[in-house]
Amino acid sequence: MKVNTMADTAPSMKRARTESGTKDTKMEKGEKHAVQGDTLTMTPSSNFTVSEPFLKLLLKTPVQSLKLQDNKIFVCQRNDKVVDVWKGLITHNFLSVPVLQKTGNKYYGFVDLADIVMFIVESFGDTVMRSEQDYWQLLQKEKYFQDRVVNDIMKYPLNRRNPFHPVPKGYSLFAAIEVLAREHGLHRVPVLDETRRLVGLVTQSQLIRFLKDNLVLMGNKRFKPLSSNPSIWKKEVFSVTNKDLTIEAFRKMVLHNISGVACVDDNGMLVGNVSLRDLKAIGSDARLFWRLYQTTRNFISKERKETESMPRHTIFATPDDTLETVINILALNEVHRVYVVDSNHYPIGIVSLKDILLEIITIE
Repeated sequence: MKVNTMADTAPSMKRARTESGTKDTKMEKGEKHAVQGDTLTMTPSSNFTVSEPFLKLLLKTPVQSLKLQDNKIFVCQRNDKVVDVWKGLITHNFLSVPVLQKTGNKYYGFVDLADIVMFIVESFGDTVMRSEQDYWQLLQKEKYFQDRVVNDIMKYPLNRRNPFHPVPKGYSLFAAIEVLAREHGLHRVPVLDETRRLVGLVTQSQLIRFLKDNLVLMGNKRFKPLSSNPSIWKKEVFSVTNKDLTIEAFRKMVLHNISGVACVDDNGMLVGNVSLRDLKAIGSDARLFWRLYQTTRNFISKERKETESMPRHTIFATPDDTLETVINILALNEVHRVYVVDSNHYPIGIVSLKDILLEIITIE
């Protein structure tokens, strides 16, 4: 696994700390508003639109200008050992890595941490994985696993879990957003030069920061409540109970090509979430595989205590929340999706960054 440093210097990124509901001082022409204390309330408009300055910003921003943290891209090749890529992902705190062809280092596809973890679980079986032991030693003894390379766990780069949709260098950020918003299963957009070499990535985390930093420019579309367009969030919510084993949550994610499942209590109320990024809990100490065979209640509880970036409380939105509120929730908690709950706290939908992007580029 290699580290590629991009030529330009990456801008510093600060964790968003602005709470949802923050008062904006700049209003679009014709908007009616009232300020009550620190809360901004909007009189519903008959038409929510994205402002022209914001659209121009999307069209004028080169896709390669969005820099990754530390301005580095971590890559691997198809013939790299799976165990080495796994260690590299954990070390660099990434969930996926671009895969390059050995000849010419041209972009080939992506491999996810989930692909590797599920491959290990399927290879050794539930009985072995349930025990608390040093899996590095176990894996080192198994020649079959030691010989596996990245290409062995990539069924095909065009599969539904990792669709191939690059954007050429020099295209606008709008082009990347449209691809990301419309393609199911696409979670990041590779940026390629004219020789098909990888020169950048557009990730969901980057776009959340971009939207958060430019909310004021967005126009009154940011005040559009979720309830005014149920189609963007009223979809099936896949869930597990807090008594189910955590491994079942990850199997459900792989089966349905989703990146997270809701965790509910015996009454069906939302109590948490299990996502692909929680696989990082396995860490560089492979003995933590046994955590996948604990209940989701115990898994989430330990994650909240031990993982600094994991929200310490259940994240949710309501149908009355606006796009701006949801964007702030995503940015503040560093997540890519949020469940929508009713008055009884039952999950009735889910809104993701992809849904928000599609709403932004859709002309009403």
